[in-house]
Amino acid sequence: MKRVRRSLLFVPGGIPRFMEKGLASEADGLIIDLEDAVAAHRKAEVRDWVRNALLENDFGRKEKIVRINELGTEFGHQDIMTIIEGKPDALLLPKVNTPENVLTADAVMTAAERRAGLEPGTVGLLALMEMPEGLENAMRIAKSCKRLTGLCFGAGDFTRETHAVITESRIELYYAMSRILCAARAAGIDAIDSPCVSIRDQVANEREALQALKLGYDGKQAVHPDQLAAINRVFTPSTEQIQFWVRAIDAYRESEEAGRGATTVDGKLIEMPMVEMAARVLTIAEVVGVLSAAELEKLEWARKALLSWASARGR
Repeated sequence: MKRVRRSLLFVPGGIPRFMEKGLASEADGLIIDLEDAVAAHRKAEVRDWVRNALLENDFGRKEKIVRINELGTEFGHQDIMTIIEGKPDALLLPKVNTPENVLTADAVMTAAERRAGLEPGTVGLLALMEMPEGLENAMRIAKSCKRLTGLCFGAGDFTRETHAVITESRIELYYAMSRILCAARAAGIDAIDSPCVSIRDQVANEREALQALKLGYDGKQAVHPDQLAAINRVFTPSTEQIQFWVRAIDAYRESEEAGRGATTVDGKLIEMPMVEMAARVLTIAEVVGVLSAAELEKLEWARKALLSWASARGR
């Protein structure tokens, strides 16, 4: 089943109480941080701690992600070799600027997987897009490696480099966010928004999540458990949305069986691309467990219809 990444919570490596809070949280995934959250003199010690934490803790359905250090530093290569032993679901590679950054990480990960007795490609990779150069290479980066499953936006470093000031509308970030989104969609991978740095401002956090959702993002990073409820709420289809898309599927099915094609629901044109949108939204609802048995049946019909539609077009 598809993994959802509505919310990815950063957890500082090497601090047990924060790990405990992360494990008890409602995040879809935890990003255990070996980069910014760990002082240079503690990198090796915390690296081993993170590997052991991955092996010893029950993460339930949470995705296990580790942000490693840049491969250009003295820490990055060993981060990969050690952390792969802990069998994470994915690594988050910081400051990705070129496809070569991803391919280098992929090669090191393959060597680490073989050493750990894992099938090459077992551990996924996410790219943290933080720098202007990376943004301009976003499409090439997104398509560079089959192991890559998502692009994450890092607004903090991006605005430092561009000298921008983040405002309430975040209009100064839309160019970067749109490039990341389009690259991710072209590659068929996820796009995850930057965390809201106003940790206690839940209004700002929810506003940013809504902005990202409307652009087309799959989820948002978080730096505190208190941010998760709003993020998950925004990126979970509402009852009204589910009902609309179920009615859209029903209407299209009825129209198709009557020998017609397009139809309307609430004045909106419903064609096969809209059935595709319905299936995407309802799949998220399915994964997070908010679909009824009847709604699941409608989703299954939509999936079969989409397979037939794609087959007829040689897709």
